[in-house]
Order: sequence, then C-alpha cells, then structure tokens
Amino acid sequence: MAAKSLTIEIVILERSRMGSSMDVPEPRLPQDGWGRRFMDKRLWYLIAGTRGGINRARILWTLHDRPYNANDLATRLALDYKTIRHHLDVLRENDCVMTLGNESYGTLYSLSPRLQVHFEDFLEIWRRIEPRLGEK
Repeated sequence: MAAKSLTIEIVILERSRMGSSMDVPEPRLPQDGWGRRFMDKRLWYLIAGTRGGINRARILWTLHDRPYNANDLATRLALDYKTIRHHLDVLRENDCVMTLGNESYGTLYSLSPRLQVHFEDFLEIWRRIEPRLGEK
C-alpha cells in the first residue's frame, strides 16, 4: 500500500510542476475499513500466539460488559492482582484497553474505541479458543 501512495504523490508532484490541472481521485477505504487486518493480526498474536493469551481474552470478555479496576478483575477472574496488571499493561500498549479518568489506585479500564469497533474480530478468536478456556 505504501508503494502506491508514494507513486501517487510523485504523480501529483510532477503534475503540479507541469502546471496541469488534472483531477486526482480521492482514495477509497477498503471494504473492511482501515486497520481491520492489523487489529485482527494483533488480537491473534495477543490471545492465541503468546503465553497468557487465555487470560487476556478473559479480561477483554469481562471488560466488554462494563469497566472494571484491576482489583475487581482479579477477584472476578480468580487471578493474582499483579497478573491482571501485567495483562492490562500489555493490552493497553496494544490499544485494546484504555483507562478511564486519572491513573491512580482504582483506575477503571475499559475496551478501547478501536477494539469496540473491531469486537467481531475478538469474538471470532473467542469462539475458536473457547474450548481452552479452562486452561490458565
């Protein structure tokens, strides 16, 4: 995709130097929208391709209902608080969760807007890993 953009920019620059008033068509979004494939690959890696992916999936599934703080997530999912914090940090770095309000003890976490848009991708992964949910 980058090569096409570069080519278009070169054409525009060449046309502007020649003084041509050629109309350049606006780029169109792919049918699946920008970032879907990227988010899909990221989710597969975070959930199915790394240790702790099952716990990250459980966290995302729980946050889909409503925001929680790390302590409430630890209690709800029967995991250690530090484990939850680690997974929340990984999910936050990968734009899957976000914090609400100031960052202090009791900070609430919710799904990021980007993951909310691509939640169907998460559900597809969830359906495939559901048989492994008893594992930790």
